[in-house]
Amino acid sequence: MRTRTTTVGILAVLALTLTACSSEDSTTPAKPSTSPTTAKAYTYADCVDLLEYDFQEDQSQDASGDPECSHLTRDRYKDAVAEVLTAHKDEILDSAQ
Repeated sequence: MRTRTTTVGILAVLALTLTACSSEDSTTPAKPSTSPTTAKAYTYADCVDLLEYDFQEDQSQDASGDPECSHLTRDRYKDAVAEVLTAHKDEILDSAQ
């Protein structure tokens, strides 16, 4: 029963993280770019690397607004989150026992 509860808890956190991605505060103005000519073009892999790093540091958070992930569509960002969680599913399940 504890394993099921923990697994459900982990899935709930994932759902909340993904839900937070769709929430935007329309009253907050967009941050101006400090140097548009030198902006790095991030890739999907950069976003996965950031999510992986956050997971390894036990600081998982919504990174959809970070430069590494902000260029991704919501569905593509979900794919990146799922990729990281899938890579660690055995660890997550083992820690839930």
